[in-house]
Amino acid sequence: MENNIENVLNFYVKANQLKYQMVDENHSKADNLYGSIILALAFNSEFNVTENISKVIRMLFLNELIFKNGLYFFKDTLKKGNIYQKEVLEFHHLQTLFAKIAFKCKMTNLALTHLIDEEGATLSFEELYHKAIKLGIFKLGTYDEFYGDFNVFSNMFKINDKQDYEKYKRIFKFYYLNNQLRNKLRSGWDKNHWNIKGDKIECISEHIIGTIALAIAIDSEFDFNINLDKVIEMLSIHEIGEILIGDITPFDGISPTMKKEIEHKAINEVLECLTNKKDLANLIFEFDERNTNESIFGHYCDKIEADIQAKVYQDMGRQNPLTEQQNNVVFKSDKVKQMITDGAQTAFDIWYLWDKTIYEDNLTFTEILNYINNHDLTKLCSDKRPKLMIIRKQN
Repeated sequence: MENNIENVLNFYVKANQLKYQMVDENHSKADNLYGSIILALAFNSEFNVTENISKVIRMLFLNELIFKNGLYFFKDTLKKGNIYQKEVLEFHHLQTLFAKIAFKCKMTNLALTHLIDEEGATLSFEELYHKAIKLGIFKLGTYDEFYGDFNVFSNMFKINDKQDYEKYKRIFKFYYLNNQLRNKLRSGWDKNHWNIKGDKIECISEHIIGTIALAIAIDSEFDFNINLDKVIEMLSIHEIGEILIGDITPFDGISPTMKKEIEHKAINEVLECLTNKKDLANLIFEFDERNTNESIFGHYCDKIEADIQAKVYQDMGRQNPLTEQQNNVVFKSDKVKQMITDGAQTAFDIWYLWDKTIYEDNLTFTEILNYINNHDLTKLCSDKRPKLMIIRKQN
């Protein structure tokens, strides 16, 4: 099992680096990737382009990893690496519907990100939307030189009439709302909680990318009876309620029941703009209920991603000593006080002791947590594998 865990964590640590590789002064690669994923979900809601949008999401994610790690990284790291290697090649060849949708989402996200960063502070939502239309942003990635004779796709994202404009307005609104998660820090790392040192602190969108990385890696290395596509779609949207209510931790004075109530109300409000709102909402509610294999697996990935990120910060020297936690609301907990009395010496000791009961009924996640407790994750990742960069074929 240890080799499998090392494969999972090696993959995760490489994916985690996307949180620190900056596209520009405002956005990391992970944060930018989230924008493309949100567009994929919104496009699929309004145009119903595929029954498997998770493959598009996976292509977008996997593509980001090859630039630093090379194509062979997947095959050399994961049991299912050959499958993911083929999906990246499929994306770069731009010959399939999945690849073309992924490319359109990537290009559209870059343009919308630039527009919102440049003018989002001065223009209203309506003004931003009309400017996006005027600039032709939603037409990006649909030109014939990219897609050849694939007429079905060329016509799929047309803007010819009022109905099409309304579809794009719904897409843009969902994107606009989710853009907030690219700017909101994970509460666990802020000044009222663990007060992580350094300038680059994980935001909510980056956490979501981390959960997707774990789902892909753990599904590859261990025999879970799950539909991974469903899990990926769940994880992509599982935090959208935090757009309106923020990232609430167990230490913020809000009961789990109250949190669930206000979060579900927020989820419905955020999804209201999409045609496929009911199916997406039900997917998140299933995630919260944890009564299916996929929702349980997704919940574990969500929780252990935070544990691993806490250990990454610990191993990077960015966690503060327990003696310097005067403003940390976590330390108001009697349970945490008892952990310190019983010998907890680091921030991660508390994370480990608090969360280890979550995985009691699952040996795999328990062993992953134990492994990260006993190993320095900054020493796990190596760059010894050969790299093969992809050059898109010019027609």
